[in-house]
Amino acid sequence: MIRGKQVVVTVASGSHAEKLDDTFLSFTQNPALELHAFIVDYKLPDKRFPQITYHLVAPDPAFSHPLRDMYYRRWEFIDRLDAEYALVVDNGDVLCLQPMPDIPVLLRGAAVGACVEHEGGRYLAGQKYVSCYLNAGLTLWDVAASREMRAKIVERGRAKYRGVEDQLTMNEVIQTLYYEQLIILPCQYNYRPYIGLKKSNWPTLNELDGVVCYHNSYCIEHAKRLLPVKTHAELPPLEADANPLTMREQFWRRLQQRREPHFVDGSFFRDIFDFRNASLGRIYKTLFGKTLSKNPARPNES
Repeated sequence: MIRGKQVVVTVASGSHAEKLDDTFLSFTQNPALELHAFIVDYKLPDKRFPQITYHLVAPDPAFSHPLRDMYYRRWEFIDRLDAEYALVVDNGDVLCLQPMPDIPVLLRGAAVGACVEHEGGRYLAGQKYVSCYLNAGLTLWDVAASREMRAKIVERGRAKYRGVEDQLTMNEVIQTLYYEQLIILPCQYNYRPYIGLKKSNWPTLNELDGVVCYHNSYCIEHAKRLLPVKTHAELPPLEADANPLTMREQFWRRLQQRREPHFVDGSFFRDIFDFRNASLGRIYKTLFGKTLSKNPARPNES
């Protein structure tokens, strides 16, 4: 049995605070989680839900923009709750599709947990580059163990306006100063493909089996129509080869495999002609059983 109070927290204002039933109430399927909503405004919403505990906090003009005010301060608001573990989610586009494990189970002793953003390779201040750039729309925290890093994130955000860049600042601080206290969760806990819609350079799917939390503001209604989802996606079996393949058969099989969806941008020809993996010389040798002759160096060429 997991000990320690666990909460799921969101922050909202204006009309968004009136419709927390769109997605936030989906977390009620997790009995260990108390739902808390911090309303950054001058009054609580007229439409309130008994499953949610509401907290009214005044806006802080130091952040220059109302979204920055909410997105940064949500990580310090959790210190106001009598909780040991907190899940912090965006207010209108994170939908819980099936029950989640307890937060400390997911954290596995780490201070913070998050999923990698759709495009995970990024340059950033401090560490200079990371291949696991984190999405800030769903984060898990050991409240006590993460207090220092969260304070640094908020302090950095308050210091200078750079846009609505809470996600950038979170990555700068955690990936540079606290990476050893981070656990990266499988993407099933913050799943971001498009459902029922297409967008360039984004994955498009038609099912959400195996997904725990879905996060895409454009496709929430499409995602709801796919409920209920299976706990795990199905892995199709492979048709076994009858015999070992010849070199030529292996080549055509590799070519066939490369036509299967793999890269999100769908660049089949980029993959086919990626000479780091399959040079023209090796292709020629596979097809014709002999190597390409090398041209002698031209004069003045080394």
